[in-house]
Amino acid sequence: GAKDNSKQQEAEAKRAEKEARRREAQLQLEAETKEIARSQAAKTAPPKLAPKKKPAAPTTPSFDNALAPPPAVVQSDEPVESFAAHNIDDALDLIHAVAAPDDDKAPVSRHAPAAALIDRHPERRARTAYHLYEEREIERLKAENPGLRLTQIKDLIYKAWQKSPENPLNQSQVAHNATQEEVKAVIKTQKKALKDRLRV
Repeated sequence: GAKDNSKQQEAEAKRAEKEARRREAQLQLEAETKEIARSQAAKTAPPKLAPKKKPAAPTTPSFDNALAPPPAVVQSDEPVESFAAHNIDDALDLIHAVAAPDDDKAPVSRHAPAAALIDRHPERRARTAYHLYEEREIERLKAENPGLRLTQIKDLIYKAWQKSPENPLNQSQVAHNATQEEVKAVIKTQKKALKDRLRV
């Protein structure tokens, strides 16, 4: 019977150890749920307001300067430039053009507002722009030339696309390794063209 007794003791020890681990896990779970409940209550609690300050005593207005002449308004001989943007794209372009410094000595950053006027990688947009152009033009050319095959119409569209101002490759661009002077020259021409187009 000694062996049987040792097996029973081992089994009871295992059961007791298992029960202790279960109680420990239960206590840990309860502690975590209390912590979560406290943090949730802190998040949903109304913020504590600072004590209200007493209003300052009303002051009597001073009329010492009432008889003094109004400050002189600086008159400039140059007319103020005014622009009008009729859509969101024009408004954003105008913001970039006006916010860009006219200073030739300032370095051009890729993140500056003026950098938005330059497209360094037009080839990335060319394919999508071509498909949109083709969708729009194909119906028009089918109506104008009902005897042409689809491939002939697509050839006409492609030839027109090569010269189209909608083609990103035909729009103003600079090489990816352009010098600061080249970039500034392109920005200057873009700003001038944009301002001329949107000037009132």
